[in-house]
Amino acid sequence: MNRSETKRRQAEEITNILGFVTLLVIGRLTGDNGVTYYLAAAEAYMLLWSVIGGGLSDALGRLLRSRRNKGQYYNVKQMRRTAMIFHAAAGLAGSLCLFFCTNGIVETVFRVPYSALILMALSPLVLLRSVSSVLLGYFQGEGSDFPTVISGILRQIIKLALGIVFALVLGSYGEKVSVLLMQNEYTAVYGGMGFAIGSNLAEILVILFLAVIYRGMCSRNRKAKQDAAYSAEPVPACIKYMEAGRWQQGALELLKYLPLGLGLFFIGRVFEETPILEYGAYAGKYLILCGAASSLVVAFAVPLIAKVFAGFRKGEPPFARMNFQSGVHICLVHGIFLAVFTAVMSEQLTMLLCPEGNETVGQMLSGGSFLIVFMILASYFSRFLQTAGKKIFVLGALGAADAVFLISATITSAVGRVGILSLVYGGIISMFVLCVVLGTLSYRQIRMRIDWLNVLMIPAGTCCAAGALCKLLEHFLSPHMDALVVLLVAGAVSGIVYWILLLLFRNFTEQEAGAIAGGRLIYALGQMLHVY
Repeated sequence: MNRSETKRRQAEEITNILGFVTLLVIGRLTGDNGVTYYLAAAEAYMLLWSVIGGGLSDALGRLLRSRRNKGQYYNVKQMRRTAMIFHAAAGLAGSLCLFFCTNGIVETVFRVPYSALILMALSPLVLLRSVSSVLLGYFQGEGSDFPTVISGILRQIIKLALGIVFALVLGSYGEKVSVLLMQNEYTAVYGGMGFAIGSNLAEILVILFLAVIYRGMCSRNRKAKQDAAYSAEPVPACIKYMEAGRWQQGALELLKYLPLGLGLFFIGRVFEETPILEYGAYAGKYLILCGAASSLVVAFAVPLIAKVFAGFRKGEPPFARMNFQSGVHICLVHGIFLAVFTAVMSEQLTMLLCPEGNETVGQMLSGGSFLIVFMILASYFSRFLQTAGKKIFVLGALGAADAVFLISATITSAVGRVGILSLVYGGIISMFVLCVVLGTLSYRQIRMRIDWLNVLMIPAGTCCAAGALCKLLEHFLSPHMDALVVLLVAGAVSGIVYWILLLLFRNFTEQEAGAIAGGRLIYALGQMLHVY
């Protein structure tokens, strides 16, 4: 993982955060039922896209780069053309499949019939995403990650802006339809269609942006390629190499998105009446908060993975192992604090996320906040193993975790009768299993043992003290201040105390402090206090 790829991985985490923000806005405009309707359609799209084009840009980029390094420029052109034709055809077939099989998917599989219109509006995205992925693969083959970084962030920003506009316009039309048919669901359905249309338009604008860059890059490199040596490669071989190169990444994406679909599948069959509103609160508030927090922390930990492999390339295994341990340490320090803060301040967070009040969301946040810790660690270990070329290990672990999720959710629902909270508990159990399996494989791969005292015990102990202080502040401030003010004050005070305690226990080395945001300032403060 070089510096350019590190920046790209960090940009992916930022893109994920923007995606969570978009889903939160969907909930604000359409309600919790609108989130469920939209997610049922989006889940069908994401699962199909994982099969058709998952990992396409990375696989194509590797193939083009390999042939370019050998001077096979005509072969590069052949593979690029083949990729565009084949995957455009596959994307068109996927879009048509979604469009004509809409009712069977949302009614038979997910049992959310009102999602049919949203899935129809979302179906062209399979074709559009296939075209943009081939263009991104070409840029990665040229050694440029800039278009990938910019297009990912640009896609989410445009999707959010256009989605809001079309959701408001179509939502007002949906209100009229709801009044006419005397069914309130159409307001949320048409609002979700607005976001689906915004997604399609955003992808079209991204393709236009990439096409402009593509034309400029082709004209710049045309002269250098005129007299280059070339070799022809048959079309079936090009397709074979592309699909063989991307199947592991596609399977990883499929297994990553599968739990969301399993949750919809589960509630549609276990409960007598599908709790549309409760699932919308679960996915549109609880999972959003946990996912955004974990993506933020992982974005800071990704550069350390690059340092790990840089250490091995330079013949410095101790340096590489120290960086790996530092990454785990940073993930736990931030993750434990965010989990404890979310659990303690669940009431105030619920007030912000649900102004109308929702006791179930508070129970999810207070009882399931440690999902943040497991998500962060699982993402870190997964990225390390993938960079090390051990995707098969990650595939096996993800498959086992998905099975554990479905089994544990079924058991907790049958034994405890906790309703939608069974998905929360099932998610925590499955992510814990995934975290343990991936962590064990990662530590065996790098051949070292975890430093339990400094990496886990000290952060956990100091976080308990910070959490107690946070609860005390919440108790005294809540009657007199707004929920947002209480969150900011309690978070700032408890966070400062938490870091001071970590400094007093000398929990961070200088190298670790340099790897986190504001770490050098914290280390300098420790030197001023004569701690280091």
